[in-house]
Amino acid sequence: MGTVTIDGEPAPNGTDVTVWIAHFDAPIGVAISSSGGYSVLANQHGSTSFRGLTLIFKINGQDTGQTAVWETGGATILDLTLN
Repeated sequence: MGTVTIDGEPAPNGTDVTVWIAHFDAPIGVAISSSGGYSVLANQHGSTSFRGLTLIFKINGQDTGQTAVWETGGATILDLTLN
């Protein structure tokens, strides 16, 4: 489980954490924070592989500037921060 902080404080329960890919108009993964933590599953859509594409993380709809690279079957733990 990763952590979510806003302005240096743990995010309040119920904070939205979303995962995006640049050419999609909706998130590919959605989570709600609890006790300053989150766990989100980013799902591949359609028949084209997401392998090597950049995942963009947002907190309450705001870009965190933090990214990861899609790995099939992979898992990445990111501690997200929004200032």
